[in-house]
Amino acid sequence: MFIYQKLRQNPDLSVALVFALLTSFIAPPNLVEISQRINIPLLGLLLFLMCIVAGLRLSGFFAAIFQQLFKGSASGRPLGRFFIFSCYFSSMLITNDVALIIFVPLAIMVFTEARRIRLIVPTVCWQTIAANLGSMLTPIGNPQNLFIYSHYGLEPTDFLAITAPIVLLSGAAIYLATFLLPDCDVPLPARQEAGLPWRKILPLLVLFALCLLHVVHLLDFPVLAAIVLPGLLLLNRQLFREADYKLLLLFALLFIGVGNLSHIEFFQSWPAKMLAGHEFWVSLLLSQLLSNVPATVLLASYTDAYTPLLLGVNIGGLGTIIASMASVISFKAYLQTRFSKPGYYLLTFTGSNLAVLALLLGYYYLYIAG
Repeated sequence: MFIYQKLRQNPDLSVALVFALLTSFIAPPNLVEISQRINIPLLGLLLFLMCIVAGLRLSGFFAAIFQQLFKGSASGRPLGRFFIFSCYFSSMLITNDVALIIFVPLAIMVFTEARRIRLIVPTVCWQTIAANLGSMLTPIGNPQNLFIYSHYGLEPTDFLAITAPIVLLSGAAIYLATFLLPDCDVPLPARQEAGLPWRKILPLLVLFALCLLHVVHLLDFPVLAAIVLPGLLLLNRQLFREADYKLLLLFALLFIGVGNLSHIEFFQSWPAKMLAGHEFWVSLLLSQLLSNVPATVLLASYTDAYTPLLLGVNIGGLGTIIASMASVISFKAYLQTRFSKPGYYLLTFTGSNLAVLALLLGYYYLYIAG
C-alpha cells in the first residue's frame, strides 16, 4: 500500500517503472547488464551533492547570508532581485532544485511576514525561471547536465562554451523583467544573529570542493567516494535522509529501460534516423511532456549531437509546469501559503516562461542554428 501511494504521488516515477519493466519483459537483461547500465559514478555524485548541500541548508548558512545583507527594511524590487538572482547564481553549484528549496520558502516567509503578498507570485515565478536557466551553466547545475556531461565525456571548457552565451542572455532578460516587480517598502522583522557552526560548515565545503574536482576530471570517483562517504557519515549521517532518492531511482529505471531498448531491433535504428538533425526541437518538445530529465536519458542513446540536445532540454525546461520538475517545487511551496491563487500563479508562470522561451528560441536560430 505504501509503495502504491508513492507511485500515485509520483507519476514520472510510475511511468519510468512501467517503462523499465515492459522493456525488460521484451528484452530481458541479466544482472551483469543491469549493473553496467546503471551509471554508479553519476548517481553517487548526485547523492553526495544532495547530502552536502542539505547540510549547508540545515546549518542556516544560506539564511545567514540573507540576514547579513538585509536588515531593518528594504525596497520590494531590490529584495525581489536578491531572491531571484540567489536562485540564478546558486543553482549553478547547488542545482536548481536545491536553490528553489532554499530561497523560495525564504522569499515567501519574508513577504508574508511583511504583508507584501502581491510580491510573492512574480518573485517566485522568476525565481523558478532563474534557477532553471542559471543551472544550465555548469555540469552540476541540474541532473540532465550532469548526465550529458558524463554520457558524452565532455570537458568543462567545451560544456561552458555551449551554455554560457544562453545563460548570460537569460540573466540579462531576467534582470530587465525585475523592473516589473512592485516597488514598495518591505519591513523586515528583527532577528537574533546566531553564530554559524563553522566546524561543521567548513568540512562540508571541503567535501563540495572535492566533488568539483571530480567533475573537472581531476579526481577519480573511487577516490572521491572513499573520502566523501565516510566524511558525511562522520559529520552527520542524518544528511542521507535529505537526499532525493526518487530522482536517483528515476535515473536508475531510465538507464535500465533505455538499455533494454537498444536490444530491441525496432529501436536500434529508427529513433536515431528520426532524431537526426532535429535534436533541438525533439528534446525541447519532449521536455514539455515528460520533463527534461527523462527526455535527456531517452534521447541521448540515439544521437551524438550533444550541443542541440543540451540546449534543447535546458531551454525546454521553460514552458509547462512539468517541463522542469524543479518548477513543481516552487508551485507546491506557493500552494502552502494562506493566500494562494493557483490559477493566477499558473497564468503568471506560463506567460513569463513563454516570453523568455520566445527570446531564447530567437537567439538559437539567429546565432546557433543559423
